[in-house]
Amino acid sequence: MQIIAKFTMTKKLSQLQSLLAAKNWQEADVETRWVMLTIAGADKRDNLLLTQTDIEQFPCQDLININQLWIQYSQGRFGFSVINRIYKKVEQNYSQLAEQVGWKKGDRWLNYENLIFDISAPVGHLPVSWLVPTTFGMYWQARFARVGWELLLSRLNSCQIS
Repeated sequence: MQIIAKFTMTKKLSQLQSLLAAKNWQEADVETRWVMLTIAGADKRDNLLLTQTDIEQFPCQDLININQLWIQYSQGRFGFSVINRIYKKVEQNYSQLAEQVGWKKGDRWLNYENLIFDISAPVGHLPVSWLVPTTFGMYWQARFARVGWELLLSRLNSCQIS
């Protein structure tokens, strides 16, 4: 059973790599979500959300692999570690992070369809949909997502991913 799960995950990471190599940023963003849900086992839940426990126990090596793919194919512009560096630079202020990476313009949170899915996006703009489905409005995400992002960025630190 574990061999099948490992094969499935290798296939999912390969699919993510192909999307990133093709510079298909939006599909890669959505695929990142599915990879993370699958790793955590959350893909089998009705709500398809990562829980606090899922994030706190997310395997470091899988987080490293996902992050490295984003870093590699975006020439260092996108990835969780990029977002984490910006978060630290703005003294862990989520609203300032969102503004700097382009999820928020002034007081307005952008909807998913208004994000920029090409290399010209602000540094740290992607990946973003790992936390909640793309059907949720960005404003709602902002209220809920701050906690999720803080958990993930804390997990990056505990995995020594910088």
